[in-house]
Amino acid sequence: MTTPRSRSRLDLSLVDRIRQSAVRMQGWGFGLCAVAAVLWVWFGVMLLVPYTAGESDRDCKARITSEHLHDNDSTCVQERDWPELLGILALSIPFAVVGVTLYSRGSLTYRLAPLLARG
Repeated sequence: MTTPRSRSRLDLSLVDRIRQSAVRMQGWGFGLCAVAAVLWVWFGVMLLVPYTAGESDRDCKARITSEHLHDNDSTCVQERDWPELLGILALSIPFAVVGVTLYSRGSLTYRLAPLLARG
């Protein structure tokens, strides 16, 4: 027979386990969001920072400020083409979506742990 006191201890340990799981879920979500942020920073660097291209080490302006933005014959344009840049952004989308989902679910689970423990 369980007494109210022993039942509250059981519920407390269950609450702690649920909250530990929720914190772990938040950690994974934060980590995946950090990966998405690193990809966004990489995109920004490739878009906004001047670079050298080709075997002759030709100096190129930043991709966003180039006059030859759509000139496909240019060595600079071929070095950093738009599909490559947009590919980096596309790669960040799954990390961001899953990261935000895990973080939100972990936060919600953490707050609802006492209710979930009651069953």
